[in-house]
Amino acid sequence: MYMKLAVKLRRNNIIVLVMAATLSLVAVFKLQGFSSLQFSIFSALIIFYLFWAIFYHHFDKSLKLEVVLEYILTALLALVILYGVLL
Repeated sequence: MYMKLAVKLRRNNIIVLVMAATLSLVAVFKLQGFSSLQFSIFSALIIFYLFWAIFYHHFDKSLKLEVVLEYILTALLALVILYGVLL
């Protein structure tokens, strides 16, 4: 029973992430020409992904400081790259 619940929770988490990414990409394409709004949408998606990853690893019992630092550094790198591309 626990395995079924874990599989269902993992699947639901991934569905939420895919939906958030899809909605963000649709919004970015609709807002072409508004680079500051696009940057804001991507920033919100990156922050959402950061919290989603921490939540996911917490329930997966694999949350460690190294994992959190890796996600934070990856998010910062993505923000710097997006800033350079969009603004």
